[in-house]
Amino acid sequence: MAESKSGGEECPESPTTTEASNNSDATDTEREWAQAAQTQFTKGNYVAALTLLSYLQGTRPKDPKVLMNKAVVEYYKSDLKKTETFRKQLADICTQCGIKIDAVGTGDEVERSVIRFNHCVVLYHLHQYCAALALLEKMYTGLESLEESVGIGVCLLMAECHLGTYHPERALTIITHTETTFLPQPLPHTPSHKQPPSQEKENKSPEKISVSGGTGSSSSSSSSSSSSSSSSSTTSTAADEIRCSATQEQLRGKLQQLRVRALLMMRALRVAKKELKTIVTHAVTAGNSLNVTLISLKSQLEYLKGNFRKAIKVLNQCAAIPPPSPSYGPSLGVMYYNNLGVIHLGMGKPTVACLYLQKALQETQIGEESNSSAHSEVLSHQPLYQLSSNVQPELYYNLGVTLLHMNKPDKAFDFLLEVLQVHPMNPRLWLRLAECCITVHKLLHSRQLHVTTCDTQEALEMGLKEDQSSKRSIIQGTVGVGMHRKICLTTRITDHNKKKSEMHPESDAAFPEPTLEFARLCLRNALTILPENVSTTSLTDEQEVSGVMPELYPAGPSSPLRGVEVVSLRVSALACSAYVGLCLSDFSAALRHAELLLVAHPKIPDVYKLLGHLYAGEALISLGKVTEAIQHLDPRVVGEVSLSPPAQEASNTLPASTPSQGWLNTTATTAMQVMRYNLSVAYALRGEWEKANNLLKEVWTESNGNMPAQVIMLAMYINLQMGHVDIMKNIVKNNILLT
Repeated sequence: MAESKSGGEECPESPTTTEASNNSDATDTEREWAQAAQTQFTKGNYVAALTLLSYLQGTRPKDPKVLMNKAVVEYYKSDLKKTETFRKQLADICTQCGIKIDAVGTGDEVERSVIRFNHCVVLYHLHQYCAALALLEKMYTGLESLEESVGIGVCLLMAECHLGTYHPERALTIITHTETTFLPQPLPHTPSHKQPPSQEKENKSPEKISVSGGTGSSSSSSSSSSSSSSSSSTTSTAADEIRCSATQEQLRGKLQQLRVRALLMMRALRVAKKELKTIVTHAVTAGNSLNVTLISLKSQLEYLKGNFRKAIKVLNQCAAIPPPSPSYGPSLGVMYYNNLGVIHLGMGKPTVACLYLQKALQETQIGEESNSSAHSEVLSHQPLYQLSSNVQPELYYNLGVTLLHMNKPDKAFDFLLEVLQVHPMNPRLWLRLAECCITVHKLLHSRQLHVTTCDTQEALEMGLKEDQSSKRSIIQGTVGVGMHRKICLTTRITDHNKKKSEMHPESDAAFPEPTLEFARLCLRNALTILPENVSTTSLTDEQEVSGVMPELYPAGPSSPLRGVEVVSLRVSALACSAYVGLCLSDFSAALRHAELLLVAHPKIPDVYKLLGHLYAGEALISLGKVTEAIQHLDPRVVGEVSLSPPAQEASNTLPASTPSQGWLNTTATTAMQVMRYNLSVAYALRGEWEKANNLLKEVWTESNGNMPAQVIMLAMYINLQMGHVDIMKNIVKNNILLT
């Protein structure tokens, strides 16, 4: 939704506005009205507070604080539902009082900062984090001139917005500065249970559960108020972030939770564990039970450490906590089922994970139906704290990745495409869409699919070989009967190089479909978005504990990418691009991407080195450069290979699915068989039949005769060219007719 700006031209402040902001010009009656309005507002008696503020507005019609307070009380009276009306009131106040909301100055910060802060709070709940940060950063530069409650709110809201934009390192900087500025003295070991003074308004916003990645967090809306001796000193923000003039204990607890969230997002697990232990110990010492936020953070920590069963055990503690009333943010059911789904996916159980994620999605749809059935305008009839609880992009992303693990690429494509509208700058998301397209392409050309495309290594193995087709598919038909019976052999087993026009004649990138053409577009976008020249140096434990922050790159709604993960994504995208180029008969592009793959990083994993040489060799053969192709297909070029799965894009490595059958590159032996097979093809194309036949014999011997149809056809062709008709007939009889 577009940002709401104040309308009208800027006009100079009138003397009335200036005088109204001065505490010394208020009459005793106005002070009594202001104090009474504050008291009624704190009690939740908004009707009485509005009546008193109307009296104040009659005597101070152009006082921005009075107008702001009245708008806030009216907003709270509607249970924070009339968001669009409140935004219009903010714009009207700015126009009436000559306030330009995006022009922050030092002279008027004390009086006008609350209006700007309220505007930022609304933007935050509408998920317009960048627009909120643009204004908050201006206010942050003049933090010393702000009232303490507003200054704390600005810092906390900035930290929340940075987490919302997946910049945890920036959030940590804000958190550290907030501690230094507003917490100069350490807290006592025994927490204080004193209630805040009567003029401090209790925070109306509870904790919001974040379901992205299975973590819990606190919401970042704020409400602040202060009252003294004049009518204009009663200031209440229209949000729900912090208690005004919060105690050191409350503020420190909030900052500690924000720090743990940022550390978990950065996957600094050692420091996060230490910080979380401090929070839990403090809560237990104070005699308080753990809330949903702390339980979610503990569960996420165990999940990132790979302790999946312990993560489930910790998460199940949420079942004993009654849901809040009213429900703030995503419901407890949405958070619980989503996190269970993510954990089970980490355990290698995508079917169970899909079940839990579908339940989480049903929980969100129930809430949407209850709101949309009675009202059509969301900004006018849905509470502000529920506007920020829209977690469908995160759920769709988790469900899409899970369906990809389940070999349901068409359904996964639909879910991931919805996420793309919200997170178009995520290179990992573009790669996932390309993997969906590649898998759908394979399903269109083979009866069985033996690879799981969610794992990049296994997805790319599709370019190394054809599927284990039935050997009988080699026989196209027969002619004649009896001794005159003739066998007609097919010219090819499968055709993976069909043009787009043959497969999807009406496909268009403007209307995305899971085709290879769209996969090429996705991969091009992924390679464009990925940053260049990233550092792949990992931090040591000492650096991590000392507070050294790694270089991170946002990739919402998933965790930010580290340098090593950026390189891994680039290598995966290049390998996929080479494969797609071969399938689309764009051999020049396939060769270019394969060569880039081989020089992408000095320590490229063996599996990608193997793929790079195979793709380059096939592209060169198709371009008529057989001699150059032989140089890539020589097994000595690859050397000793290890086909163990490379480091995953997340710190928590998901178990790789092992194909159940087929001539697949699951071991170094089969990898060398593929290299020899392709080299045999190259020698055959160059007419060196003896070399081709000898290599194929090695492949045949190592496989104990369990050969796919492609190898059988090559053996028949070579023996036929060499004049070994009897051997060719025996191959047909033993490997086709008798199987």
